[in-house]
Amino acid sequence: MLVIDDVAIEPPAPGHLLPPAAFTSPAVFELEQRAIFARSWVHVADLIDVPQPGDYATAKIGRTPVIVLRDRKTGELRAFLNACRHRGAQLLEGRGTCDKQIKCPYHAWSYGTDGALLGVPYREDFSADVSGLGLVPVRVGTCGPLIFACLDAAAPPLAEWLGSLPAALAAAATWDFAWELRYDVAINWKIFVENANDGYHVPFVHDLLTDLLVPESGTTTLEPHGAFSLASVSAGYLPPGVDSAQIRFGAIFPNFIPVISPSDLTYIRVDPIAHDRLALFVRSYDSPELAHLRELRKLTFEHTTKQDLAVVTRVQAGLQAHGLPAGVHAGVLEERIGHFERVWAEALIADAAPKKRHLAIAP
Repeated sequence: MLVIDDVAIEPPAPGHLLPPAAFTSPAVFELEQRAIFARSWVHVADLIDVPQPGDYATAKIGRTPVIVLRDRKTGELRAFLNACRHRGAQLLEGRGTCDKQIKCPYHAWSYGTDGALLGVPYREDFSADVSGLGLVPVRVGTCGPLIFACLDAAAPPLAEWLGSLPAALAAAATWDFAWELRYDVAINWKIFVENANDGYHVPFVHDLLTDLLVPESGTTTLEPHGAFSLASVSAGYLPPGVDSAQIRFGAIFPNFIPVISPSDLTYIRVDPIAHDRLALFVRSYDSPELAHLRELRKLTFEHTTKQDLAVVTRVQAGLQAHGLPAGVHAGVLEERIGHFERVWAEALIADAAPKKRHLAIAP
């Protein structure tokens, strides 16, 4: 059995949860960086961030910095580690457009937007052959307006990882960017992901959601790398001429939370910063016909998120209690939490197994 920081890493028994230390241990967090984030497809940007050849956006997969960009010559979407092959300096920050090449701010090594090494100042001073030291490529793919990247060459294809999400986002091609938010929260990343998978807390924490959704209308689907529930919208919130509609709540393992209605998408990406700290990146898209509701939707999201943050910070504090045993979860309303914890444990166990896995790292 794999044991990390006195935490037995194994799928919890049905109806039971991971031990508290799984959410508080720095050693477990370090293992997650290699066993989960380095092996998973992770959301890194959106198509609106890189619309034209030469455009780039930076992000992180766990703590690994990456660049997503459009090849200046072909317009092809590419991704690379955001690190110079000389001494590892981070090459780019934020979003922008490359001026024909990517130049390291430390020693001025330069790379093309296809990742090829273009220039090395004082090249004759290097005894090593540097000709093949282009940027390290990373797998990249899209789903609707979203861009995902993966460090692991052995991970399943993106379409397989995302399950039914591409079909759920089929209408999103015609939607427009609506708004964006960021939060910095002092909790473990899994606590927030589990909150997004928790239908049990809704009637006790959320006033607006309780009014929006038809009680006990949810149906849940579990997939190999995620889970989602469909809940019916209350009649008072349906637009004229529409008899019924459903909202899809769920999460793509490990850290992507899309909420999809027939006319809009709002997602939350949970970026792990430390064992007790995360950053939330939120974006919303909607149908042009609903542009007049954007501010209302944003205010509603902020209100609901404030309620969520109030309770998840209490969870982080309570899990510090010495001697607290592992908890339990409801079979239907928290079914997705149990599924998330099983996938989490299986990923850590697979990483420890005596078999070869290869990151998408060039020689």
